Amino acid sequence: MNVKLLSAAALMAVSGIICVNHSTPLLAASSSLTALDPDNDGTIDATEAKAAGAKLFAKLDPDNDGTLDAKELSGRVDEAALKSADPDSDGTIDQKEYDTLVEVRFKAADPDNDGTLDDKELTTDAGKSFLLLVE
Repeated sequence: MNVKLLSAAALMAVSGIICVNHSTPLLAASSSLTALDPDNDGTIDATEAKAAGAKLFAKLDPDNDGTLDAKELSGRVDEAALKSADPDSDGTIDQKEYDTLVEVRFKAADPDNDGTLDDKELTTDAGKSFLLLVE
């Protein structure tokens, strides 16, 4: 392989043009961080998390009834989490209840309590649980 071709391949891989193995936790988290970090500061704050959660809520609510049931949540929360997030016990969660769930998972993924999530925090079990609600 000539040097120019190798350099071009390396540049494309770094820029994301060539698909890499996204099953690697750090790469997956980096991808998530990039998508959820509109100000590009390298972290997700509570405002960004809430905005991403609202966007996903709308996507998961195809019947536009303003609530999500277990089927619409598609395994993003287990039965216990759904019950916990559903204080009115109607079997669904509305946007406000979903926002609360996003906030709870955000805080769980932020052990240093700095109000932001970085790549390292997103690779934890709590970070992965949070990501299920925002991407």
